[in-house]
Amino acid sequence: MKPLIYLFSTGGTISEQSTKDGAVPLKGHEDRLLAHLEEGGITVRMKPAPVAKGSAHLVPEDWKTIARAVADAIREGAHGVVVLHGTDTMQYTASALSFMLSGLTVPVVMTGSMIPGADPGSDAPFNVQNAVTVAAYSDLAEICIVFSADQRKSRGMILRGCRARKIHSTHLDAFTSVNLSPLGYVKEGEIIYTRVQRRKRGTAALKLSLDLDPNVVLVKQHPAITARGLEHLLEGASGAVLEGTGAGHLRTELHEVIASFNRPVVMTTQAIFGGVRWGMYASDQAYLGIKNLIPGGDMTGETALVKLMWALGQKGDVRSTMLTDFAGELNPKGIR
Repeated sequence: MKPLIYLFSTGGTISEQSTKDGAVPLKGHEDRLLAHLEEGGITVRMKPAPVAKGSAHLVPEDWKTIARAVADAIREGAHGVVVLHGTDTMQYTASALSFMLSGLTVPVVMTGSMIPGADPGSDAPFNVQNAVTVAAYSDLAEICIVFSADQRKSRGMILRGCRARKIHSTHLDAFTSVNLSPLGYVKEGEIIYTRVQRRKRGTAALKLSLDLDPNVVLVKQHPAITARGLEHLLEGASGAVLEGTGAGHLRTELHEVIASFNRPVVMTTQAIFGGVRWGMYASDQAYLGIKNLIPGGDMTGETALVKLMWALGQKGDVRSTMLTDFAGELNPKGIR
């Protein structure tokens, strides 16, 4: 029996064609893009787009719409789900789906392209073929991003969605995995797993947890930020993610602002790799006395931001939720 894959297109570069005025959406292009996949022993069923816009324009409400569509597809019997998505905010949507969809039993694979999908030489067919292969044949049950591993398109890379980050604005290998090796690779139709522990297909009960509080801010600490400036940025927010310097450092004059805010502040780092590591310096001890400051461990700032929105929406203890690993986004043993 052919694996049944449900595919959604949410818009983005993969659904566009270049013109003299720049890339524009091309209606129906996805059907042409997928026509040859039926011959590969996989049945791909195109579903109506739950959202249709470039990912730079997506908002948290759109994540909910996509999550519902994915859940419906799984409950209808899909062997895997592919979501075509713009690359600008793919990592945010992947993180949101990772928290909103628990108890996954099949892979949910996101992909897109850097070259408009209808253009000659686009990376879209390569990425879509690999994404469908992973959705159909992998032993995975998590949110993944599948994208080219290099400029030559020699193989596809399977990234855990809540560990992915877009690191290049134009290259075909635009994504990397932060603080975790890729889950695997796809080369000429073969899936090759790495040693990373992965969540496998199973019979768990799928659960949707859609409640979010999007009233959060992402703040970068920099040499010119003042206590007054930080106060202004935090004013009225339900919580914040603060990108500290180095291993998660915060200037002394900002401590009181954070404490007075009295709402959750998650500390991440501006460094791409490594994460927050308090205790390397004596001055770090001061952070331990700020009750509402939560170490973000090795999460990316983007994932921490989405997780905080979700944690606030769950109405439980936000600190406990942020320090708990739900989808492989966090190594709890590395928090300090």
